[in-house]
Amino acid sequence: MKILKWLSFLTIILTLFACHDDNDSNVVTQHYVHKYGFDMSKNEWQNRTKEGTVTSLLDSGITVTNNYNNGDLHGLTTYSFPNSSILEKIYDYDNGTIIKETHQDEAGIPYREKTYEPDNKTQITLWDKTGVPISQEQYESNALVNGKYFKPNNELEAAIEDNTGTRIKRDRNGELLYRDTIKNGKLKARNTYHSNGQLKSSMSFKNYQLHGEQTNYSEKGAVVLNQTFNNGKLNGMKAVYRNNNKISEVLYNNGLRQGLERHFKEDGSLLAQVHWENDKKHGSERIFHDNDTHIKWYYKGKPVSIKRFEEFSFREKLIADKTSFYDMIDKMDTTQALQE
Repeated sequence: MKILKWLSFLTIILTLFACHDDNDSNVVTQHYVHKYGFDMSKNEWQNRTKEGTVTSLLDSGITVTNNYNNGDLHGLTTYSFPNSSILEKIYDYDNGTIIKETHQDEAGIPYREKTYEPDNKTQITLWDKTGVPISQEQYESNALVNGKYFKPNNELEAAIEDNTGTRIKRDRNGELLYRDTIKNGKLKARNTYHSNGQLKSSMSFKNYQLHGEQTNYSEKGAVVLNQTFNNGKLNGMKAVYRNNNKISEVLYNNGLRQGLERHFKEDGSLLAQVHWENDKKHGSERIFHDNDTHIKWYYKGKPVSIKRFEEFSFREKLIADKTSFYDMIDKMDTTQALQE
């Protein structure tokens, strides 16, 4: 119950902040009604135990209604759409503990409902624009335990049982967005889809971080990106494609560019290449033109002349305190660093 109390408090705070930040809202008027039906002034309300209903009109046009019992939120707390009697958000409390929250569209049709249960359990239901369920999910301590996923005709499409199975996400129009593989309540792999149904991307996860190969595809099914992650960080070759031709490739090590980066024309000829070390340009950067090659040199990210690059590379091998040496180069005047 302590967890639910904390969630209730957090929900109130986040909702109030959302109203203030998104709508720049301030209270225009407030109306206080005791639970026995008589009106109260603001001072009377504040000087007594809260028992009844407070209705607030914000300058954004949103009407907020809070119900209280013995000083705690109890019953429904609601937020309308701006300048409308239709409710956008509905929170249901039991003596200060949130038990359910519902979100509705501008037609008043619910599209998301979250029910809070003891022992940090929750149930989430989503609906499409016609009120047909999209999905029903059960969570325990934020881990997905059971789920049912439906096609627009309400036919069961996929399911998760005992923390393992397939989760399918569709938008409210029935369009397929992604398909997840869930194991032990955690996301292991995801395929996303274009609006025409073609595969858009495939990726795998470890502890909710990208881990392993990721490939992105065009609407026609051609590969446009291929890269590999290790615990959320790029690791290995990242390659970009256009019209089935590789147009760039760069090596990564633990999230940092390391090694040779190359760019290509669509006919496969080399357009540019640059050397990287710990995500800083280090060595030559070459831009290839039809009749010549434009070359720049860098040392640990600092633009230098080839003479300086060779000098610094030699001195680096002889110096014990390399950190001070790198700082000296980084602070060096650009004109001096480019001196031939």
